[in-house]
Amino acid sequence: MGKRALRNSFFVFLSAALLMVALAVPALAAVVTNTHSTEYNGTDYKLVYDYTYYTTHVHSELAGKSDDAVLKYFVTKGMAKGEQAIATFSAKSYRNANQDLRQKYKKKYKKYYTHYMKYGWKQAPRKNTVLGYDKKIKDPVTVYKNKNYNKVYNFNYYIAHNKYVRKKYSLDDFGAIEYFVTKGMKKKQQASANFNVQWYYNANPNLRWKYCTDWVKLYNYYQRTGYRKGAVKVCTKLKSPLTWYKKNGKKIDLSAIYDFKYYCKHNSAASKYWKTQNDGRAIRHFVKTGLKFGKQAKKGVTRNNETYRAFVKKFFPNGTSVQYNSAQGYSSSTNYLIMLNQARHLVSIFEGYRGHWTLIKEFPCCVGNPATPTPTGEYTIGIKGLAFNTEQNGRCWYYSQITGNYLFHSQIYDQSPSPTRIIDGSMGVSCSHGCVRLALSNALWIYNHIPSGTKVVSYNRPW
Repeated sequence: MGKRALRNSFFVFLSAALLMVALAVPALAAVVTNTHSTEYNGTDYKLVYDYTYYTTHVHSELAGKSDDAVLKYFVTKGMAKGEQAIATFSAKSYRNANQDLRQKYKKKYKKYYTHYMKYGWKQAPRKNTVLGYDKKIKDPVTVYKNKNYNKVYNFNYYIAHNKYVRKKYSLDDFGAIEYFVTKGMKKKQQASANFNVQWYYNANPNLRWKYCTDWVKLYNYYQRTGYRKGAVKVCTKLKSPLTWYKKNGKKIDLSAIYDFKYYCKHNSAASKYWKTQNDGRAIRHFVKTGLKFGKQAKKGVTRNNETYRAFVKKFFPNGTSVQYNSAQGYSSSTNYLIMLNQARHLVSIFEGYRGHWTLIKEFPCCVGNPATPTPTGEYTIGIKGLAFNTEQNGRCWYYSQITGNYLFHSQIYDQSPSPTRIIDGSMGVSCSHGCVRLALSNALWIYNHIPSGTKVVSYNRPW
């Protein structure tokens, strides 16, 4: 190549280089021009904030506004909402991925930005959690008030199978477990694929006897020790309905005179136990009430059956209630009968009909003194009233007429507009002017539940 050609080539190369530099200068100038401030009130937010990202992906309406205006908006409003303001950090992801921070800061999102800027960005485990967890919880908590529920509770299962919990606690594992422990267990909610409390109840007669339908205790028992036998198998019906009763730690087999379904179906006072499949309460009711008062609990086996009588003697060696047997001979124009035993200061209320009365309530009472006795005989409930004043500046509440001026009513209160202070709380003695005094709640029960026309049998003997 000649010298002239070489010189021309050099000038061409130099011109091209100068052109490239000229073209690069505006770009460099643009970089300098587009650099936005990340400092606000002495704090640098560069780790969590980028003007261009924020105005492009979150608040396009802020684009073009000054650096200070946009940054101020992010710090004073956006952070509280957990808004993502840079491609490399999400406060919501940072929260959802760090259990200890969730417990400490709850949904106070501004705290997460601050924590990350001070510590998280340089902590190896945390700096890897700034993205990817916006819509899911990492390591959901299973502990509530220092008690672990991991054998009966799984956060992801719980929210997936419970619409209300999913709607309210989908990204709040601490709120979800609190709801489960304080409310969900009482409702028998399933919170784990491995545990269904209804199946567990159905499959274990011994636990039904021990806990009946106290669902919370059943969850706790399984969590404490029951899990050792493995996952709960499907059991949709009661397994081996209880026919035994524990007395002094020993099981007494009552299958010869007792059947769970028959007893509940033929005794109104026990029907609720069939509806709830509570065979533990049902057999307790039979022994304490049904057997005591001669209620039939199995087809073809009445209280006159020799085996039945043997069990009566076993449980009640001193005899059963003569008062119950006496009640069977009375009729009433309503479905209720009241037996007033003045000698024992006891009001017994029965439900049913003649020959088939079931004792449902017993209230202690105060009756008339010897000078002003409560009348004996058969009467019917008459008029009712809210309250009346006594001659001793007292007031009696919720009265139901026995006969004439003789009433069932509350103990004596002062004359305040509501029954708040008792001035004569006598009970279990004979000291009234003839009326039958009861605790306020018991007088209210008769007032609300016993209709006019109900038979009242009043007598004064120790049986």
